[in-house]
Amino acid sequence: MSTPTGPRRRQKADPSGVGRLVLDRRLALNLTQAELADLAGVGLSSVRTLEAGADTLTLVVAMAVLDALGLALAVGPRPALDAVPDAVVLHTVAGTR
Repeated sequence: MSTPTGPRRRQKADPSGVGRLVLDRRLALNLTQAELADLAGVGLSSVRTLEAGADTLTLVVAMAVLDALGLALAVGPRPALDAVPDAVVLHTVAGTR
């Protein structure tokens, strides 16, 4: 019989990625997390989760927050996106799905 190892925690994404971009943009616009949540039509916990770099949000929620900040989500070939100066290109974190 195996011994339980306790709950497994998800690894957070790189905080310099989307979460950092959202935080920096929110602060540049002088918005509180609550104000951003209201503008995006999402819960305060969703904004906090996104800014923390967690990977548990739905794409719909993330897109609503990005839209409220005047940001967009782009999908394309990696070489083309790597060439965009202000783009944040997401990569999977080793050891996750």
